[in-house]
Amino acid sequence: MKTLVVVMLLSALAFAAGEFSTGGSELLKFKGTGSFRWDFYGEENADPGNNMSSCAIIDWLPKLNDYVDGQFSLELYSNSGNIKLTDLFLNLHLTEDIALRGGQFKVPFGYANTLSSSTMPFGSRAMVVGRPDFNVYGGRDIGACLMAGFDMINIDLAFTNGTGDNTVADTTISNQFTARVVADPADWLKIGASVAMVGQPERTEGEVTVDSWSSMGLDAYAVVDYPVTETVDLHFAGEYMQLGYAGVEIEGLDQIDGNAMLFTLAANFDTGAQFVQAVRPAVRYETFSPMAYTIEGSEEAEDNRTAIDFCVNLDLFSAANTLQIGARNYGFEDDTEGYTDIYANWRMNF
Repeated sequence: MKTLVVVMLLSALAFAAGEFSTGGSELLKFKGTGSFRWDFYGEENADPGNNMSSCAIIDWLPKLNDYVDGQFSLELYSNSGNIKLTDLFLNLHLTEDIALRGGQFKVPFGYANTLSSSTMPFGSRAMVVGRPDFNVYGGRDIGACLMAGFDMINIDLAFTNGTGDNTVADTTISNQFTARVVADPADWLKIGASVAMVGQPERTEGEVTVDSWSSMGLDAYAVVDYPVTETVDLHFAGEYMQLGYAGVEIEGLDQIDGNAMLFTLAANFDTGAQFVQAVRPAVRYETFSPMAYTIEGSEEAEDNRTAIDFCVNLDLFSAANTLQIGARNYGFEDDTEGYTDIYANWRMNF
């Protein structure tokens, strides 16, 4: 039923404009990504051992005039039949360089989460992005964001509910402030840093008083997209996150912050052929240490984990039609046995 409603809505909008394409009316511009994927799970006794799925991401990008535009985005999943509202916001362009955004959007924290899914050299985002430790500071949230761009510098200042990815907000006790600065000192280099502050004041739950707490997350990254020759481009991304422990201090316990490091190396080879137009091999190494607490004075638990992603991207007929063949190997510092998942993903951008 949900799918039928969405299809009817999009069809009505398309007929109203006379066409369904990115070249249509200013109020009826669409873009999106569709994918069909096969996964083979390497974890011992995985049930099911493999799975096929598909997903569609549809973005409606209405533009009222030179001052007001927005975005409405849905994700549709074949296996569950779920429809997820991801982005819903309006932009007010105060000047040519300054805009105010209000609604639900990605918090400007974590390069691994804010880069476009339509251009990722892997079938999935980094492991840390799916962790609740990260969603204390990153993910999507509801609020307002002031965006400014000056020459080589872009600044985002966001004030949001502080509840993580699409969580129901209690705005009376939980809020988050996030600031990001991104510099482009060269055409091939981007450097960024974010700070996020979240917390809750003291509150009473029945006869119990819950102490106030606050915490801070830090993120820094650098991205290189360097043209080696006319047909070969090199991509490198390095990122470090510190995810401050989010919670009330408890006497006798030490709080341990979470952290993550990510490194991606990829190359793009334009073949000049008609069928396989480009080949992009990529590898990503990631290490993650979750938030935790230990008895005061005791040794920290061995709970670090790693992920190594490999992927070969093949652009078939065009850059908008990509076959991704990849794998992710999981490793654990404790006694948990590591394993490798394998996937084939057909991604089409429109």
